[in-house]
Amino acid sequence: MFEFVEKRMFVVLIIVACIIPSGSMGQQSLPPEIIAYADMVLYNGKVLTVDENFTIVQAVAVRDGKILTVGSSDRILQMAGPNTTRIDLEGKTLIPGFIDVHAGRFFLGGHGPGGPSYLPNHSRVRFEDLDDGLRKIKGAVEKADAGEWVFVRAQRTVAAYQLTGQMLDAVAPNNPLLVNLDNTTGFVNRKGMSYLPDDVKTGIYKDRNGEPTGRIAGWAYGVLTYEILPWPEQEALEKMIQNQKEIFKKVNAMGITSIGTSGSGLLITIQRELYMRGELPLRIRLTSEMARQNPNTERYLKRVGNFMDVGDEWFKIAGMVVSSIDGTIGSAGFLTREPKRNMEPWDAMGLYGQNKWREMAEEGKDWREYSDYKNAVLAGKYGWNVTEIHSQGDQAMSLLLEVFDEINKVRPIKGKRFGIVHGSMRPSDLAKKFAAYDAMISHNASYLFYGDDVVALEKMYGPDRVAGMQPVRDLIDMGFKPILEVADTELTESREALDEAQGIYLESMEAFITRKNNTIGKIVGPNQRITRQEALKMATAWAARFYGDEDIMGTIEPGKLADLVILGAQY
Repeated sequence: MFEFVEKRMFVVLIIVACIIPSGSMGQQSLPPEIIAYADMVLYNGKVLTVDENFTIVQAVAVRDGKILTVGSSDRILQMAGPNTTRIDLEGKTLIPGFIDVHAGRFFLGGHGPGGPSYLPNHSRVRFEDLDDGLRKIKGAVEKADAGEWVFVRAQRTVAAYQLTGQMLDAVAPNNPLLVNLDNTTGFVNRKGMSYLPDDVKTGIYKDRNGEPTGRIAGWAYGVLTYEILPWPEQEALEKMIQNQKEIFKKVNAMGITSIGTSGSGLLITIQRELYMRGELPLRIRLTSEMARQNPNTERYLKRVGNFMDVGDEWFKIAGMVVSSIDGTIGSAGFLTREPKRNMEPWDAMGLYGQNKWREMAEEGKDWREYSDYKNAVLAGKYGWNVTEIHSQGDQAMSLLLEVFDEINKVRPIKGKRFGIVHGSMRPSDLAKKFAAYDAMISHNASYLFYGDDVVALEKMYGPDRVAGMQPVRDLIDMGFKPILEVADTELTESREALDEAQGIYLESMEAFITRKNNTIGKIVGPNQRITRQEALKMATAWAARFYGDEDIMGTIEPGKLADLVILGAQY
């Protein structure tokens, strides 16, 4: 059993399901349609069903991978036959499996176009200044064979924006080179630029003479990263599939039984292969990135058609996603209505933050027509749920509402599971409009309650505005059912950290219950505290709604999937 160095409420001990043995008859000769014992009974515990009334019982019976019934230990034990697995909970707490709706860090194959980490020549650099950055980029290039693509991820700072295509030509004369600043913007050298097809009509920045500067964004960047960068060879692909399976086992050990993310073609291929082999240890929900930074979205939608919700309880395509609207705290990129109070010297985003959709189109072009604003509207009009869109600042939320309004003119979207991830700033006027659409909203504890990001946020926006971020209490009181996401926390910053993150879900829940940043000991927005019951619902019953799975998972009720977790202490 993993023990935390600092005090924590509880620890995940065991995952009981996703995989449950099929129904057994024991010594009975009747067919299973007539009668069957339970495959498994778990008894003598404290079972938090997380149903509408938050019913607490002693025991659960499972048959054919689903909850048969719940009740007292005496009653449930009567359903056990000679071959039934019996688990004495010894007073421990049993809860539904955790559901993470935005778990990109747990997936291989590219979450968004910003991270093709499968490439052999992939590296990360941080610029101390422009010369330092160029030295580091040159070092990455020198490790590659001539002619091979080189992909470098650089932190988005003022120094990084000083790059030019000519500078990259000098450090990479023999290799196509892409320096990524985030998943919508980067710099490419002349060899890399030559791969872009002539019909890419936006996203190639040019100087006063009409010559490319080396900077690309939006649709040009999407074509390069989704369609031009090489697909891994079969041997490399198989290695990724096996690595993904091992990562999922570690995720499963955190108490997570279902996860979702937006998926590139490669990411979807890897998950599909595990699914076809019957090797998924948890349930997968994916949102297609087919429309993300794609200049030909309508053409793709007409050719491919709508395959949303195709799948089963193990694997499902649950919607479509486009690019992030704004940036992150790390780049000072929240797109806001009001200006920042202070700006750091490295802040390249300006007083109002970053509008990634606007950046997709060069000066003089209508960015709503030449960005993923248009792609989101198209996806919705062609019948896809537009979901899992990264939106942090209040002005970013306003833009997303514009998109929802445009889609709703053609196709009613209320109850269609249109979803938003991360959303930190959510004023009441916007929240009420999203509530009218029954939009799904997920929240991450890391921005306020892990590390010292909250210090930077308060410097940028002031303590009062920060205290109102992640207003989960207000949302619940308005009738929302907010959702917990954890995969972007610092505890999962590296694959190695997965072994040290068994209690990550419980810690995130604790953060929203207490509103305490344990790194610096600060309480942030105490009026937004929620109850323990509400925190557990955010991670289970309410999370199941994000992908339309509330009828099959998220609570311990008869007929639902037997995805169960035993805790090492009382909830």
